[in-house]
Amino acid sequence: MLVALTILSVAIVPAYALSTSSVDIAFSIRNNMTAANLAQEGVEVIRAMRDANWFNSLPHDTGLTGCATGCRVQWNSTAVIPIGSNPVLSIQNDTGVYFYPVIPRFSIPSIFRRVITITSDTSLPSKKIKIESEVTWTERGRDKSIKVESHLFDWK
Repeated sequence: MLVALTILSVAIVPAYALSTSSVDIAFSIRNNMTAANLAQEGVEVIRAMRDANWFNSLPHDTGLTGCATGCRVQWNSTAVIPIGSNPVLSIQNDTGVYFYPVIPRFSIPSIFRRVITITSDTSLPSKKIKIESEVTWTERGRDKSIKVESHLFDWK
């Protein structure tokens, strides 16, 4: 009986350890994927603002200045917001959309924070805007981050 229990425990303990580490890896992959998508979304929101400026016959960088030290945007932003304190993004209860809540009780705080920095380079013949969108979070006691960078030109 003792031999059978020893063999059984030798077989079960590694299987349990493997399943536990698989779950940890799955959560880490999910967080990395979400952070990458949130970082890309930040760049796309700024791109949409630049495009809206063109459609309204405004200079391409109208409303996109003053973010060299950091700003924040969410998916439906029409203007950048100076960073001030960097609150976590929340998840809307019914849709799963990440946003900065006005009324916190209708959302679930996430672990993600996003900072958008915009710098201009006017030395080029066509003006260039450099956008960096960085998402940070803490996972199992370690700080993690993902950064996306894009360069937008005033080609119009």
